[in-house]
Amino acid sequence: MKRFMTLIGLCSVVLAGAHAVAAQPASVSANFKRQINDCMTRRMGANRSLSYNDAMRMCKERVQPAKEALASISPTPSESGTKVP
Repeated sequence: MKRFMTLIGLCSVVLAGAHAVAAQPASVSANFKRQINDCMTRRMGANRSLSYNDAMRMCKERVQPAKEALASISPTPSESGTKVP
């Protein structure tokens, strides 16, 4: 009976550890790195002649919005708190 209880305890610890490892990353940075890594893995797997740096560059361009697009996003006057005459 003692071994049975030890086995149950060990299984619960293993399952709790597996759940903690499978959890999604909490930070935006970790999520971004995971997206880049997944993209690079797919691209380099599909094209064996593609270099690591080229895959990184293409995936960053795909995941990150262009700097011009970020600069063009501006709040409307009603959102910024100013009144429109």
